Amino acid sequence: MNLEKKVEKEILAKKREQFPRMYFDDVKAVQSSDYSIKGVVPAASNVLIYGPSGGGKTFFTIDLSGHIACGIKWRGHRVRGGLVAYIAAEAGASILRRFITWRDENLSEASEGRIPLVIVTRGANLLNVAEVDDLIAALREISADADLPLRVVVFDTLSRSIPGGDENSAQDMTRIVQCADRIRDELKASTIFVHHSGKDTAKGARGHSALFAAADTVIAVADNIATIEKSRDGESGKAYGFSLRVVDLGTDDDGDPITTCVIKATDAAPTSRPARPLPAAGQVALQSLGEAIAEYGETMAETSSVPRGVRAVRIEKWRSRFAIRYGTDGDPKGSAVRMAFLRGKDSLLKAGIIAISDPLVWIIT
Repeated sequence: MNLEKKVEKEILAKKREQFPRMYFDDVKAVQSSDYSIKGVVPAASNVLIYGPSGGGKTFFTIDLSGHIACGIKWRGHRVRGGLVAYIAAEAGASILRRFITWRDENLSEASEGRIPLVIVTRGANLLNVAEVDDLIAALREISADADLPLRVVVFDTLSRSIPGGDENSAQDMTRIVQCADRIRDELKASTIFVHHSGKDTAKGARGHSALFAAADTVIAVADNIATIEKSRDGESGKAYGFSLRVVDLGTDDDGDPITTCVIKATDAAPTSRPARPLPAAGQVALQSLGEAIAEYGETMAETSSVPRGVRAVRIEKWRSRFAIRYGTDGDPKGSAVRMAFLRGKDSLLKAGIIAISDPLVWIIT
């Protein structure tokens, strides 16, 4: 093979790797699944964990991370252990005492070998392409040093990972999703974003809904309960109770006590959390979506982003039905209808009632 043909073959191979394809006749049903925590954290997925300040979301995320790194069954769920990189962009080195306490409470002194959990005490600006490039290079180095592929990368918190960014901006949140996609595609790892809820916790995660929409799993942490609000591969609505126990770590140089908390599983969680009341636009959006699916919906074959067997409809069909239901009187340009549709769509996404894989939308059953 001459040099020109060899180069051409290498270019074609890279293109195939960039855009994987499979002929329809060769498609076979997948009998096995990969995961970090089965039914909670799928492999190479995007996870959003959110809750109010002081509600225990970081302790909950540390608990997940520790179980994954150690390969310990979590709340009855199977775990496939692996390397975890925990980027403590908000707490910095002060988070270490929480990890020390989790380790002392959950692992025996007889544990052998290095635990594959790396805490990074300074974050990158995920809106800066150069810093994301540097971060991915650092994650590759961590993986090489551990001689293990990365399973999970945690960003705690989202707001401290986008300094100067706008959580309400569709553009900024889309760039965060693109960053998560890069980590998934290049490192084959899951991302977990720890995020805050808004002032009204009933309205879900703070900021634009793009992150919620792109997430494979969304977990709300509040009132000592972690609830799976959205799950593409598992069961939505499952809830896990916990308590936080104060642990004394001694005294500092001034003789003052040093304390932290450790999470403990409880059986106090209900089977599901009360449903949040939908705003008026959300109710109209849900009704019009049901009508659009009934009239125009199609049963979908399984893809990477659409579950097998769901009945989905194109978003423009839904939007048209919404306009009929909402009414256009006094709105000749349709601007009020467009804004109401966006509010209704966002409320359904945040409530975990619908899923979107543009241009399709369907109701999660």
